[in-house]
Amino acid sequence: MNAEFIDDGVAGRVRAIATDYDRTLTDLELNLRLDTVEAVDRAAAAGIRIIIVSGRGLPFMLNMSARFSRVDALVAENGAVIVNGGHVEKLSEMKGKRIAEMLKERHVHFARGQVISYIQKGYMREAEEAVSTMGGIAKIVRNLDSGMVLPDDVDKDVGLLHALRGLGIRPDETLVVGDGENDLSLYRGPFIKAALTNSVDEIKRLADFNAGEAGGRGVSSLIDRILAAR
Repeated sequence: MNAEFIDDGVAGRVRAIATDYDRTLTDLELNLRLDTVEAVDRAAAAGIRIIIVSGRGLPFMLNMSARFSRVDALVAENGAVIVNGGHVEKLSEMKGKRIAEMLKERHVHFARGQVISYIQKGYMREAEEAVSTMGGIAKIVRNLDSGMVLPDDVDKDVGLLHALRGLGIRPDETLVVGDGENDLSLYRGPFIKAALTNSVDEIKRLADFNAGEAGGRGVSSLIDRILAAR
């Protein structure tokens, strides 16, 4: 962690905010608070592009995003599915299909996304053993006590970079905020990086700034600082 709070110089160059959903936009009980929605809407009204980047599936993301006045892009399935300007792009779709077939052949219990596979609780060991036999085409990304099997060339940073290209925004103009293990690729990318008080230790170590609060309250405080610097 390099600084306790985002400084005005960096805050003033932010053109996009890319945020995780669970325990980042929401509180720690996964409730999306009205004051967080209002903060995000203030940022959007000020011309900041809003991107939500989540491990969740696209149907959930579309329903959730309707609560905000404007969301410019969605990155679903941990980077594998991108919605930008009404256009849906799926990354490594055929590889994801092959991975799902191989998981099924090995009797791993999972839920199928459009590209990735969600491992059911209690089956992580079986999933790890299956992935180890797939010749490097798949990887497991953990999030608390569950996990996802992704194509080896897909992650949140990859999906976000696709979304940013569509919006014409550079990574170094983009603030990323997340809390969990499946957000780590964002913190190894060329973005402006902020941690929350509930972020895992590795995110706190890699982040440029600390929001000073947890979940949606932390995102709201970051937005307030960014808007004050504009």
